[in-house]
Amino acid sequence: MVMFDLPTLTKKDRKRYRWLARHLDAESYVRIQYSVYAKVFNSFESANHGKKRLKDFLKTNVKKGNVRIVMFTDAQFGKMEIVVGEVSTQEEITQPNLFDF
Repeated sequence: MVMFDLPTLTKKDRKRYRWLARHLDAESYVRIQYSVYAKVFNSFESANHGKKRLKDFLKTNVKKGNVRIVMFTDAQFGKMEIVVGEVSTQEEITQPNLFDF
């Protein structure tokens, strides 16, 4: 799971925000909420490889703000509870089994 808070005060800041969001989309991350994206990996090794790719992208493209990466097992992620609202249409279409809880 990737969570980020980037500045959006200037035109350049907003461009970098959109650039990161588009990069995550291109890497098959699913937007859970604004600035919160998740991706399912087949193994711990592929998750680490994906994390390295994202870190490399961030080092060269994001200079300000806050970006956090958290890794969960399927079981841990499955215990997530939606307290208010519901699973988004994008989540249902792109990852139909992601929220089977």
